[in-house]
Amino acid sequence: MAASEWTYNRLTQTLKKGEFAPLYCLFGEESFLADRACHEVVDALVPEGMRDFNLSIFDGADCDVARVRDAIETLPMMSPNRVVVVQNAHQLKDKEWELLQPFIDKPLQGSVLVCVANKIDKRKRHWKKLLEAGVALECKRPYDNQIPEWIDFLSKRHSVKFGEEAAAALQQVVGSNLSDLDGEIRKIAIYCGGQKREKKVVEASADDVMKVASRVKLETVFDFADAVGRNDRARALYCLANLLDQGQNEIGIIALVARHVRILRATMEGLREGLSGQRLAARAGVSPFFVRDYAEQARLWSMSKVDHTLEALYDTDKALKTSPIVSHIWLENFIVRVCG
Repeated sequence: MAASEWTYNRLTQTLKKGEFAPLYCLFGEESFLADRACHEVVDALVPEGMRDFNLSIFDGADCDVARVRDAIETLPMMSPNRVVVVQNAHQLKDKEWELLQPFIDKPLQGSVLVCVANKIDKRKRHWKKLLEAGVALECKRPYDNQIPEWIDFLSKRHSVKFGEEAAAALQQVVGSNLSDLDGEIRKIAIYCGGQKREKKVVEASADDVMKVASRVKLETVFDFADAVGRNDRARALYCLANLLDQGQNEIGIIALVARHVRILRATMEGLREGLSGQRLAARAGVSPFFVRDYAEQARLWSMSKVDHTLEALYDTDKALKTSPIVSHIWLENFIVRVCG
């Protein structure tokens, strides 16, 4: 199957049915998803009590590939399957892959190879064969419109339930990073479980999200974009200083502001069409929980200011990636250009 034909849900469903493959290739930039998929394969194939005998995990950045090959060739003990996981498989050299190629070309019965990689070169023989012969799952960063589904999935893992408003608040505050979402949902579940111990599955409100979700994100990243949206130069510079002190990624900051500006543009277009409430929120692509704030900010903007800001964002992003000048100078310059 081609990588594009496999999804995380399809992978878990086939494992639950007892349908296994001898080769798994889990690759892509969303490491949380790749790690979860790897755990799903191991959990389905190797009982916990048998893992000392039938599970071998190697790191492609620093391992003896001959030992990987030996592990693959070792027969499973008191179990029908033996699983060999190679993390960071993209760091294996071509000569090292040659030792594994016979098994990739002709897998051994009872042995399952799971390769986890950040990136792959589909032109190379070993990756091409893995994609063609095995289960290949590309672990992409989810789009914003896919996050509600992920919040639902992750919340079930932690026995907590979010209503539509609470889920929207969580997405707005935390963003689309699955690892961050999983961590915040776990914290919210613990908080709500402590308040409502009589229920096995606790419910979290938007207020719970605002109380528990990372205050760093809520009070700095979100506030920085909000300050830019309100043309508040002094507050934007203050929030930027806090972000940089906390080690926030400069490119990520620019990406967040770009998203904020695009939402403002969509909100402005919706207001011009006479939309409000749920319809305006749908037009802007945000929760009704936040649309009022965006509408207030949109009234301070013109379309020419939107274009000017997006141009400044592009220039700043390019400078951050190529200029030797320290990053905070470019970010402060951006604020001066667009605020006030």
